Amino acid sequence: MASRQQKVTLSDLRVGIFMFAALLVTGFLILNSSGDFHPFEKTMHLKARFSSADGLHSGADVQLAGVSIGKVDEVKFLPADSPEGERIEATFNVVQTLDKKPINELIRTDSTAQLVATSLLANDKMINIVPGTTKGQPVSDNSILASSSAISLNQLTATGNDLLTQINKIAVPANEILNKANQGDGTLGRIINDESLYKNLDATVNETKSTMTRLQTTIDKINKGQGSAGKLVNDPELYNSLNKAVAHLESISADLKAGRGSAGKFISDDAMYNETREAVAELRKAVAKMSDIADDVKSVTVDLKDGKGSAGKLLKDDKLYNDATAAIERFSSTTTRVEAILADAQAGKGTLGKFVTDETLYNSLNQTASNVNQFTSEGTKLLYDFRQNPKKFLRIKLAIF
Repeated sequence: MASRQQKVTLSDLRVGIFMFAALLVTGFLILNSSGDFHPFEKTMHLKARFSSADGLHSGADVQLAGVSIGKVDEVKFLPADSPEGERIEATFNVVQTLDKKPINELIRTDSTAQLVATSLLANDKMINIVPGTTKGQPVSDNSILASSSAISLNQLTATGNDLLTQINKIAVPANEILNKANQGDGTLGRIINDESLYKNLDATVNETKSTMTRLQTTIDKINKGQGSAGKLVNDPELYNSLNKAVAHLESISADLKAGRGSAGKFISDDAMYNETREAVAELRKAVAKMSDIADDVKSVTVDLKDGKGSAGKLLKDDKLYNDATAAIERFSSTTTRVEAILADAQAGKGTLGKFVTDETLYNSLNQTASNVNQFTSEGTKLLYDFRQNPKKFLRIKLAIF
């Protein structure tokens, strides 16, 4: 029996093409539903270097300030001669635009890439990029960002172990201190075990309560306006007086600022300042002169101490003192003799005594003085007549025998 050859008709081909296209669309929609499939989206490749991968792997999420922007492409070791802290290099791709803005406006040269744990207990890591500032420049493709590592669970465990070790070391002496305190040793032991301290504290608390009660009573009296403090708190007259005083002070302050009154002129008048400044200058000159005078006085004092000059010799020379003593003695002797003469004169002895005590001499002198006065009076009259009529006295009578 001859085989029959099945022919593909055009309608069958159309159905096959349609089914194939439907499968492609369905697969695309399935991949795109996860949010990680963007075949037509443009990306930028960046790099970051860490001291340890610490759970970072290909396909890990990359975020910018907590917003997902890409995935990690590759995590690899760097050569052994790489700087310390840069043994692992992670290459990751990020979108070129975010919120209709170029991604390099947010990621700049001063941005940092940090390893962040995806959960509290898991060791998986992702990269979180800290946005840059205006001080940095926009990054380009394959730029290397500065990096920092977050504290991992292993580091937290190691830190906790160290902390427990330190706590154990502290617990031993603390236990010894508590044992001594329980036995009543030391100050802490006495505080814990001594009942007198409790009694004193109880008495103090009772006294404090009593004081608070009295204080509350006093406050109640003040609130009721009793006593001086109560009137001070509740009397509005005091407030009004203070308000008036403040207003008066404000008025005085305004007058001072305006330059009114003596005090205002003293504050605002430049003439007072200039005069005060001149007075201070004159005072400084006077002080300088007084300083010069003090120097001169000091020089004179030194000369006096050294016995220089008349005053110095007067202070230091004993001869002058002796001469002065001798002169005083001679003056005293002379005074004695004068007193003797005066005593004889009062007694009427000698010429001086008669001159002092004899009234006859006084009368004679008095008579003589009277005659002199009379003669003087007659002479004065004669001069007056001569001046009035000089011809009377100058007439010459010539007689011929």
